[in-house]
Amino acid sequence: MANILHVKSTEGNCWQTGAVCAGAKYEDMLEPSGGYAQTVQGFGGCFNELGWDALQALSETDRKAVMDEIFCPENCNFNYGRVPIGANDFSMEWYSCDEVKDDFELEHFNIDRDKTYTIPFIREALQRQKDFFVFGSPWSPPIWMKTKPAYNFGTIRMEDKILRAYAAYFVKFVEAYAKEGVPVRQVHVQNEPMADQKFPSCKWTGEDMRDFIKGYLGPAFEASGLDTEIWLGTINGPFMDILMGPNTPFSEFYDQWANTVLSDKEARKYITGVGLQWGGKHILDHITMSYPEMRIMQTESECGDSLNSWQQMEYIYGLMWQYFVHGAERYTYWNIALPNDSVSTWGWKQNSLVTVDKESGTYRYNPEFYVMKHFSQFVQPGAKRIVTKGHWTSNALVFENPDQSLVVIVGSNMNNAREFTFSCGEKSFSAQIEPHSLHTFVIA
Repeated sequence: MANILHVKSTEGNCWQTGAVCAGAKYEDMLEPSGGYAQTVQGFGGCFNELGWDALQALSETDRKAVMDEIFCPENCNFNYGRVPIGANDFSMEWYSCDEVKDDFELEHFNIDRDKTYTIPFIREALQRQKDFFVFGSPWSPPIWMKTKPAYNFGTIRMEDKILRAYAAYFVKFVEAYAKEGVPVRQVHVQNEPMADQKFPSCKWTGEDMRDFIKGYLGPAFEASGLDTEIWLGTINGPFMDILMGPNTPFSEFYDQWANTVLSDKEARKYITGVGLQWGGKHILDHITMSYPEMRIMQTESECGDSLNSWQQMEYIYGLMWQYFVHGAERYTYWNIALPNDSVSTWGWKQNSLVTVDKESGTYRYNPEFYVMKHFSQFVQPGAKRIVTKGHWTSNALVFENPDQSLVVIVGSNMNNAREFTFSCGEKSFSAQIEPHSLHTFVIA
């Protein structure tokens, strides 16, 4: 029998060694069915100001332990991250990289604030990952570039001088981060372009995004010589509960947004891939079937409501299954760390991998930390997803690592135990899957 590592987690009893059986075979099997699907490039999280601020309450020893656990290759092995271009909803206050009105030449552009918060956070990862990079996305342009001078309202002003300045703004951000030793290998043009939020946001139509990419952003990157990729992201719609109602916002449909951009060959030539989160998952099939050349990544795991419960973790496992089955090459967690009140500057409580008690200077890992670790510690960059069949297909994912080891990940939120068999020649085994449990099997 092949050498098999089995790690399992249940509520209140995470990361335990489990047993496997070489002899028994159960009727409910999982087995390869159709070769390989996409290549998985890794897992990451988001570098938010409130997360770095929370981690400062820990001792140097504990902060190092958390960073080691998240980023070291032998642990969670996060090999990339997301950074906001300007403020996001988990920044400590509103800011952008240039708030001097009508500074079309961007003479006042700076990343001074990032040097206090996000860049030190990222440098912790760079110390632990030799090829670590970030992807950047704005939640809002500088307010003087918008139809209303507010960080949480309005749209981009579709004027030539504004669009030229905004394209240069992206270039300057990538170049400024490079000077700090932080590679920005992707930009996603707008966080959630269909959302008008009370925190930093900016709505875009499909036509406006298409015209900005093909007429301004793409040419600006080309002229600058940057090899940073442009991604159509981070797409957050359609939201199916809204689409089913009487006041359906037609502008959120696939044709009205993603397809409006991707079907334009002049825009498409600048776009490497598509980043999706939240309601964007509902158009995964549309994009992968019509534009198979586009790489796909999940850009922000859904945030929860600060309960950090096992049940919320089970939902995230299902979300990860959905994205990987539909071709995602990366899965991005949202808040790496938050204080125990977990509330954003704009009043939204959310989940995190790590919760810090700022008064006592202690921390704990939450259930969603473990679901990420069940994947990221074992699925190596360069792994290929194996297409499977059988009664466990909707509960499991299988990957083949570059070293030919197999990783089988199984999740069940049923109320009863089930018998599980993975059948693949000499790499076959059986195990018991407990109610509400997560399992990772690594077969050498």
